[in-house]
Amino acid sequence: MPRGSRRAYHTGLSRDVIVGAALALTAERGLDGWSMRDLTGRLDTSLSVIYHHVGDRDRLRGAVVDRIYADMDLTIDETDWRTALHSVLSAMIDHLARYRGVATWLLHNGPQTEQLVPVLETGMRLMLEAGWGEESAPAHSMAFNTCLGLIALGDRQPGDAADPGIPGLRSMLESHPSAGPGAEQMARMAARFEGDPTETAATRREYCRYALDRVLDGLEVRLRELRAHAPTRTR
Repeated sequence: MPRGSRRAYHTGLSRDVIVGAALALTAERGLDGWSMRDLTGRLDTSLSVIYHHVGDRDRLRGAVVDRIYADMDLTIDETDWRTALHSVLSAMIDHLARYRGVATWLLHNGPQTEQLVPVLETGMRLMLEAGWGEESAPAHSMAFNTCLGLIALGDRQPGDAADPGIPGLRSMLESHPSAGPGAEQMARMAARFEGDPTETAATRREYCRYALDRVLDGLEVRLRELRAHAPTRTR
C-alpha cells in the first residue's frame, strides 16, 4: 500500500472525548444538525471507534443529552412537590435553549438519561407524599412537557420552514377587519418575539417561566380537589 494512502485514525479516544465533541457540535448546530461523518471529521477518527466507545447515533445523542444535564445545576429543593418542579424546570428553561433540538428529543424519548432518572424519582416521590396518588405521573409529565414544548418552539430559526411565522401572525392581527383590542394586545406580545436575538431569547425564557408558574397554579387547584375527595382514613 502506498505510503500515506491510509488515514491515520486517532484510536486512543475515550467516550468522554467523543461525547464532548458531539456536545460541541450540538451547541454549534443543534442536536439534529450534525452527522456521524461530521463527528468523525471533527475527531479525525473512524465510525468503528465511535461505535466501540459510545454506540450508534441514537446512543450518542442520548449521551449528549445526559452530558447537558450533568452540566446543569439540578439541585432539587425538596420543600414540597411544587418547589421541586419549579427548581428543576426553571434550570431547564435557562439551559436547554443553548442546545437546539434537545427539548424535542426529550419530548419524543422521555427521561432516558442517567442524570434525569434521579430527578424524576425525587419529583414523583414528593408528589405521591403530597397526595397526588394515581395522578402523580400525568401531572408531573404535563409540567415537564409544557416547558419542553415551549423551549422546542424557541429552537426554530428564521427560515427553518416555509411559513410566515411571527411576522405573518402580526400582519394578520393588525389588518384583519375583526381585529380589536384583544388582537392589538396579542400583536404587541408577538412583536416581542422578533428582532434582536438576545432580547427575543430573554423574552422566550420569560414566557416559559410564566407558563410554568401558571401550570403549577392549576396543579395546585387540582391537588386541593383530590385532597377534598380523598377517603378519610379510619383507625
